[in-house]
Amino acid sequence: MTTGYCLHDKIQRYSNCSFHYQCHGNIGAQLPQECQEASNDPVTVDLMLIDAHEQFHDHIDQDFLSFVTTLTISGIWPQTKLMFLQFTTRLINLNLSGNQIEAIDGEAFFTLGSLETLDLSNNKLTKFDELFHFQFHPNKLSKLSLAYNEIKQIPKDAFEELTFLTELDLSNNYISDLTAEPFCNLTNLETLRLNHNKIKNLNGAVNNLQNLKHLYLRGNQIDNIDMESLKIIIHLETFDVSLNHLEKIKPMMFSRHWDHLGGHSVCKIIMSANHITSVPNATSWSWEITTRFARHLGRGRVAAVDVLTELDLSKNKISTIEYNAFQSLVKLNSLDLSKNRIIDFVVNATDIALVRYLNLSNNYISTLYFESFSRMKSLQNLDLSHNKLDYIPDQTFDNNNDLRHVNMTFNEIEKLDNLHINKFHPGGILDLSNNGLTQLGISPGEGRRLAVLVLHSNNITDPSLVDLWYLTDLKNLDMSRNQIRELDESSLRLPVVLYYLDLSCNLIEKIGPSTFLRIGHLKTLRLAHNHLTSIEYGAFRGLSSLLNLDLSFNSLRMVDSKLFMDLKSLLVLSLRHNELLVLKDEAWYGHKFNLKVHLEGNNFTCEWLGEALKNYNNGYSKMRPTVLEMTISGHSLDGIPCIPGHSELANLELQASGSGMTDDRLLIISQKILEAVREQTYYLKKFTWRSLQEDAERAKAFV
Repeated sequence: MTTGYCLHDKIQRYSNCSFHYQCHGNIGAQLPQECQEASNDPVTVDLMLIDAHEQFHDHIDQDFLSFVTTLTISGIWPQTKLMFLQFTTRLINLNLSGNQIEAIDGEAFFTLGSLETLDLSNNKLTKFDELFHFQFHPNKLSKLSLAYNEIKQIPKDAFEELTFLTELDLSNNYISDLTAEPFCNLTNLETLRLNHNKIKNLNGAVNNLQNLKHLYLRGNQIDNIDMESLKIIIHLETFDVSLNHLEKIKPMMFSRHWDHLGGHSVCKIIMSANHITSVPNATSWSWEITTRFARHLGRGRVAAVDVLTELDLSKNKISTIEYNAFQSLVKLNSLDLSKNRIIDFVVNATDIALVRYLNLSNNYISTLYFESFSRMKSLQNLDLSHNKLDYIPDQTFDNNNDLRHVNMTFNEIEKLDNLHINKFHPGGILDLSNNGLTQLGISPGEGRRLAVLVLHSNNITDPSLVDLWYLTDLKNLDMSRNQIRELDESSLRLPVVLYYLDLSCNLIEKIGPSTFLRIGHLKTLRLAHNHLTSIEYGAFRGLSSLLNLDLSFNSLRMVDSKLFMDLKSLLVLSLRHNELLVLKDEAWYGHKFNLKVHLEGNNFTCEWLGEALKNYNNGYSKMRPTVLEMTISGHSLDGIPCIPGHSELANLELQASGSGMTDDRLLIISQKILEAVREQTYYLKKFTWRSLQEDAERAKAFV
């Protein structure tokens, strides 16, 4: 056997006698002498042993193992007796996950009287009949994982001694039969995971688990849940039976025993990805169970109980939802009905009055009804995407004043003369993308507190038909991926407060003077991926607060910095991939801030680029040429690609502007000298005035 070693940088000392070791092959470490003898400090050792030989305990001081409290071991042990465990008398946490264990001989855990958590997941175990027998009764084991093994059957008495167990994970095995009631002695069990097995019926296997709170059955073959098991299900905080073969919902599945749940809980009922076709009305019996304990809450007989319910019925085949289907779900907080076959959503508004998250996406809904939404004053997130809506009916959302995110993408809304949503939560978001929208009108009083409006991927050709003048809280507008060809001063009916405007991926060929004059608070303007060949002077008039301008992926061959003279605060300009030949940067010599200009994907000569970089580095110009990704191969300066020599057009431009550049440099130097003189004069005047004032005060005091 190769001598083991412990990585020095992986040895940590948390306190006087509390350690973490990470070793390979064997344990090449010892505890300090003061921790091996009687000590006032508790000794805890967290040991991780990698690539361990099964008999590693034969080659180390076995007394060291007696101090180990948490042990994680990895190795390849198809057949093992785990003999080293006889020395780990203080062990609390044991992790043997991923060791390809096929069988464990004998009663390996018999002497582990302090063991609380045991992880045997990701092995190849098939049997564990006599494995969980302990020397002392009751034992302390509370968490056991046998997930990702090859278990087909659970012996009836396998868990007989684990009366303190609170969590049991048997997910991702091959279990199909639960008729032996293998969990009958697990009276303290709170969490049971049986996900991804081959279970067809519970067969009363969970009937005696009176303290069970979380039951996970996702990914089995369950097509029916018997009535005896339903009596336990009403105690659950989490009931996950998704990805099974259920075709019908029994109303009792929605009912909950509020006393049992206790206070401040979230009850999750997850039935997604089954074959359910309808949601029936609550029966009188299930309704009585819920209302009985709801009455207790109202009378104050159950103190501090606040249970919210989340119901997930997504990915089924539901076409019918009866009017009182959700009657037994008191305090329904979240309802997911996405990816079904729903045509009309008409339910009792009282039953869904407290819903905050409603997902109706991927259905066949063509109209909305005020009756269903009338009492949903807490509604925050509403997803109606991928339906067949072609308008928003009057009054539907009149009582919904707390909407944070409304998603209506991928519908058939071509024209909206009114929004019919009066008020959002502060910072509200409305997404109307991918609808074929050509016109949108917002009347006074609508869309209050709406901050983000998404209109990308529609059929807008005339932006003046998108009238957002009255959205006085709108900060962010996305109109990308439309069919806009031209912009002028009458095109954009947008609120003054707008900060972000995205017009990228349109067909814009021309931007007229004063186009953006009305939105003077704009910080970011995106015009990338359009058909611009030139920009008119005055196009950006009024944008004195603009910080970011994106003109990338257009067809600009020549750009004069004088076009951007109105952009006094500009910090970033993207001219990427325009095949530019000339960039006249003289107007930026006097720019107030350092300006990053992204230049990759153009045809600048190395001579021009070198001059521009020198001007920036020497302080002549505020324009800093840069790229988003540095170029290593080919011709480049400071990672910016360039063309060696002069292009014909660039030569002409350089010759025409050579003397002008020199004059501009002299001008900017003179301006800087003048500014320095003015600043010194100001401080001199201020100092002189303060001195005179002090002399006057002293004279006054003397008199």
